[in-house]
Amino acid sequence: MNDKVNFAAALPAVGGAHVVGSTDAIESPPPPKAMKLSDVELGLYQEICDALRKAGIEHTTSGLAISFIVRTVAQYLAANERCETEGRSQTSKNGWIAPTPWAEDEKRLKMELGQWLPKACLTIPSLARVRKDMGDQGKQDDLFGDLVRHGTSLPGQPSRH
Repeated sequence: MNDKVNFAAALPAVGGAHVVGSTDAIESPPPPKAMKLSDVELGLYQEICDALRKAGIEHTTSGLAISFIVRTVAQYLAANERCETEGRSQTSKNGWIAPTPWAEDEKRLKMELGQWLPKACLTIPSLARVRKDMGDQGKQDDLFGDLVRHGTSLPGQPSRH
């Protein structure tokens, strides 16, 4: 008996082994050049895009949103590291204890991520909701597909224009 649990298949709430759409057909957008992501941020960007592709979530228009999330995650990690090394509070000369500025940054960035991550389908509840709403027809409708197929399938004289 295999004692190792495959968590991907053991979590039906997030779709588990069921992937909506073809993950091979999903392409990730490049990060916007204006964001000028660092190497660490580019790595985070690729990890998020890989997770979305594996989940079968189309994200071709979310490059900017993912870039904002990546930048916020990187800032959160830096603030968290500083809290771990330098502490989360400081004592004044009068004995008042107050949070450090980087602890306030860490708290604010965590709140921002709490708002951004569900919007990009990067939390378990948001992924479950999207999968439930999408069902088997997870792809966006092709509004002009029938018209284009009809026009290109008709034999006729080539256009002179």
